[in-house]
Amino acid sequence: MAGNRNLKLVSYKNENEWKRGITSQIVNALKEDERISDLQALVVPGGTTPGPIFDDLSSSDVNWSKVVVVPSDERCVPLNTPRSNYFLIQQTLIKNQAVDARTIPLYNENEESLELVETNRRISSVLPVSVCVLGMGEDLHTASLFPDSPELTAAVAPDAPCAIKVSVPTQPEDRITLTLRILKEARHIHVIFKGRAKKQKLMESYNVLEPSKAPILHFASKATFHHVNSTQ
Repeated sequence: MAGNRNLKLVSYKNENEWKRGITSQIVNALKEDERISDLQALVVPGGTTPGPIFDDLSSSDVNWSKVVVVPSDERCVPLNTPRSNYFLIQQTLIKNQAVDARTIPLYNENEESLELVETNRRISSVLPVSVCVLGMGEDLHTASLFPDSPELTAAVAPDAPCAIKVSVPTQPEDRITLTLRILKEARHIHVIFKGRAKKQKLMESYNVLEPSKAPILHFASKATFHHVNSTQ
């Protein structure tokens, strides 16, 4: 048994409320942190779920020139292809007002070292993360912290680097993920997800499974979880 965790779960009536609620919390957090730091690192997921949030966020009155956007994880594919999270983030977030933000890609096809020396150096230069937005898969993975990844133990180790390369048997490509240490040290953490099935799986699991079986549970005591029933 994993023991009791205090799960902060916010459910919304519809997708518009879900989108507005999450966007306003991200904006407020970035503005709050601007008072204490000259730079705000914003970690965001790829995929289609955050698209509506990014549309609104990109037009918000954040001081984007002080924001550095970092993907939570990345497939090891060219950055100009649709399967790249970096590509999706560029298309959906880095526009309108947010065009002034700086971005740090996780994948560099010219970086042959498994230690990701240059990638880790770039990420280290913008820490700590101000706002971390995470998605959640049906298997309760988040970022590329997958329960079936052979590298999961290394990715959640207290002394892990900022990012590591991982393999996932259920996925077609190797991936690079920010490690638990970096994600969990963020000042503000928000988990966004849709659908009754995911909510049911989360609620059934969070007092039963260990985080090694459901990596999202590493964030159960610190993150705010934002849910809406729509599966669109």
